[in-house]
Amino acid sequence: MFYQLLLCLSLLCSFSFPVHAQTDIGRVQVDPSPFSSLAELVKKCDLIVIGRVDSTHRAYPTGRTLPQGKIVNYTQRLQVKKAVKGTASRLLTVVSTGVEPLPDASSPLNLQYPGPLAEGNYLLFLRKVSGSKMYSTAGLWQGIYPIYQGKTIALSNLGFTELNQLSQEEAIRKITAISR
Repeated sequence: MFYQLLLCLSLLCSFSFPVHAQTDIGRVQVDPSPFSSLAELVKKCDLIVIGRVDSTHRAYPTGRTLPQGKIVNYTQRLQVKKAVKGTASRLLTVVSTGVEPLPDASSPLNLQYPGPLAEGNYLLFLRKVSGSKMYSTAGLWQGIYPIYQGKTIALSNLGFTELNQLSQEEAIRKITAISR
């Protein structure tokens, strides 16, 4: 009798509390597709935000390797200060792909596998990671604009020069004009 009661209770509990599958971050594929123009980047990303990235990151093995090391997915917290396009919660999780051990700064691997962002303020163009609540930068490096001394920085040969050395207000105006 006791075991029947225990079985009934366990069945009731399993129906009362549905289980939701969590995203296997190691299996997430970050879309590396580049954009031909700033206008295309603005129109095809899901969110554009100004925010602060925390230096703390978590690594998730993907099971894939290169001769230079293991391919790893990273997650980081992004504190959103302002949503320029789309609606964002105050905290987002950003996923990126990198190589461990970290290659030299001059390695071409960094173009394809940027890894986690350095701590700091950024203008970020983000795309929703399918089947999750996470985001990745759109076009890898094309979606990343560090903000230094109040001005955006377009990374050499990687970012769109139209966003170089703009104040946050100027960047917002430019993006808003494009998205109309």
